[in-house]
Amino acid sequence: MKYVFRIVNALLAAAVFPAVVFLEFLLFRVSTTLFDAGLEETISIKFIFDVITGKEEMWHNLIFSDGGGVFTWPEALDPIKSKLIAVVVLFAVALVAALFVFIWSIFSNKRIPVLAASGLGIASTVAMNAVFNSAAQPLMDGTINVVEIFTSNWIVGILGNLVKVDYLGFAGFQNAIIFIFAGIIVWTLAFYLVEIGEPKEEKKKKKVKEQKK
Repeated sequence: MKYVFRIVNALLAAAVFPAVVFLEFLLFRVSTTLFDAGLEETISIKFIFDVITGKEEMWHNLIFSDGGGVFTWPEALDPIKSKLIAVVVLFAVALVAALFVFIWSIFSNKRIPVLAASGLGIASTVAMNAVFNSAAQPLMDGTINVVEIFTSNWIVGILGNLVKVDYLGFAGFQNAIIFIFAGIIVWTLAFYLVEIGEPKEEKKKKKVKEQKK
């Protein structure tokens, strides 16, 4: 049974990574003050990779200066730079927690580290979502003009204040991460309950086997 426990934990932890890459990452809604119309779109990290590599040519040319693949940090985002860095760090912590659970489950039966790492993964993901919402607020209330982020492109620059960000936030991948870590915790605690219900003789036999190992 312990092998089943470890295999399931490892598979759940591994599921974090495709969820992060392929599930919807960001959701944004923009509108214009010229007429009653708007645009709602979601993007994934895979889409972001495609932008960086140039597969999404239009976005690549907007974000990278002169279309040459060199990223220039938009000065308009300076007021929220520290928060965006915090989001990246918290995101990395969640991924490291998932990687730890995956590796640990391959080599060890001990469950406390799995519970601790899963709890850390949930906490960092919740904090990441909260910090990102805080960082997105200035873009939604007009404190930061989203058009100024793309001032290197004259076509976008002439839009001025006509474009408004109605909503900007994570699109759901963060919920998938939380559910996966929660599943690992529930699965691990279930094994504790099974062990509690085992006869004392069985527990003694298991201890003897573990000592021999």
